[in-house]
Amino acid sequence: MYFRFTWRALPALAPLLITACATTAPTHEAPPVVAPQPPQITATEAVNEGKIAEKTEEQALAEAAATTTPATPAAPATPATVVPTMAPDPAAPGRAQRYHPTDRSTQQIREQNAAAAFPLDFSQRLDHAHDVLYTWEQGMVESTDHYFADKDRPLRPVPAAPFRIGTALELVDRDTGVKPHLDVNVDISLHMPNIEQRLKLFVTSEELDGSTGRDSEDSHLRAGLRYELLRDVDFDLGIRVRVPPVAFTSVKWSREVPMGSWDFYPLVRVFLETRESLGTEAATTFDRWSGHTLLRSSTDAKWRADRNATNWSQTFIYARASEIMVPDRYGSYVSADDIGRGWGVRLEASGDTTHHVDAYETGLFYHAATPHRWLYWYVEPLVRWDRSYGWSADPGIRIGIDALFWDLARPAK
Repeated sequence: MYFRFTWRALPALAPLLITACATTAPTHEAPPVVAPQPPQITATEAVNEGKIAEKTEEQALAEAAATTTPATPAAPATPATVVPTMAPDPAAPGRAQRYHPTDRSTQQIREQNAAAAFPLDFSQRLDHAHDVLYTWEQGMVESTDHYFADKDRPLRPVPAAPFRIGTALELVDRDTGVKPHLDVNVDISLHMPNIEQRLKLFVTSEELDGSTGRDSEDSHLRAGLRYELLRDVDFDLGIRVRVPPVAFTSVKWSREVPMGSWDFYPLVRVFLETRESLGTEAATTFDRWSGHTLLRSSTDAKWRADRNATNWSQTFIYARASEIMVPDRYGSYVSADDIGRGWGVRLEASGDTTHHVDAYETGLFYHAATPHRWLYWYVEPLVRWDRSYGWSADPGIRIGIDALFWDLARPAK
C-alpha cells in the first residue's frame, strides 16, 4: 500500500498544511517584541529636552563650521581623560579590584549630567537623585573657587570633589540591656586650584583619634584647610562643630608603601585641640594579598596630655575580597570599611592604657554592592568581651550603608 503525491492534491492538503504550521510555529519563533512606549514626561519637560537637543545640534553645526573655516593657530590642548565610574586600579594584577574616585573636572561632570536621559523607573530615579546631589555639590565647589580666584589670571579647571557618606548602627546586648550606637561618617575633600594650588578644604566626621578602634568619642563634623607641607605630609587647621566650637591643628604623615605581596601603611600624627590639649598618634597597617585573600594586621596607639595615658588597639583581619575601595580615612583599615564586596573575620583587642587589655571583639562581616554600584551595604554579627562588664560574652550586630559620590551613576544619552 502506498500513496502517490501529485500537484492536484495540494488544494486538498492546504488546510492540513496551514493547521500544522499554526501548531508548530510558536515552538520555533521568538515571542513578539513589545513596541517601545513613549516616556512619561510632562509638556514642560519635553520642551526642555527639545531645547537641549537644539543646543546640541547648534554645537555640532558650530564644530563642523570650525573644521572648515581657517582659524588662528592655538596651542594644542590636552584631551580630557574620561574615567569610568569608580575606575579599577590597573597596578594590582591578581588582586581584588581597587576603585578610585573619578578625576574628571566639575565642568565635565555637570555636562554629562545635563546630557543624561530622563529617569523613568524607581532605579533610574534613585540614580538621578544621586547625580543631582553630586552635580549640585560640584557646582558649588566650582563657583566658590571661581569667586575667590585671581581675576587677572585665566581660570584653571576645577577637579571633582568626591565625598562619601556612611551610616552604621551597632547593637550590643549587655546585662543592662541593648546598647545602640549610631555612627554617621561624612568625608569631603575639596581642591580649589584657582585659589591656591596646594591648598585644600576638607569636611570630615573623623576624630583626631579616628584610627584608634571603634570606641573613640562621638564623631562631630570638622572643617578646615589642608596644606601639603612636603610630600605625604599634611598640615590641617580648622574647627570642630560643637557648642562652643573647638579649634584644632595637626601635622600628619601617611603613605602607601608596596612591598611585593605586602602593602605597608604607616601613619604619624601630632595634633592640638583647645578641648583635648596636645596629643600624638602612631599607627601601622600591613596587608598581605594572595589573589583575593587578604591578611591584615593594624596597630595603633594614641597619647593625650590631658589623660597622660596611651590608648591602643590591635586588629587582625582575614578576608576574601573581590572589590576594594580607596580608604577615605586611616580607620577604614581597622574596621575593613575599604572592602566593597567580600567577607571575612575580624579580631580586635584594645586598651585605655598600655598596662592591660580592656576589651576584646570578634566579628564575621559580609560586604556587598547593590545594583546601583555607588551604594554598598554590610552586616557584621559580633561578640564583645569588656572588662567593665565582667568579661561577659555580649552578642551584637553591626549594620551599615555606604554611599559613594565619586562619579555620576547615569551615563549621557
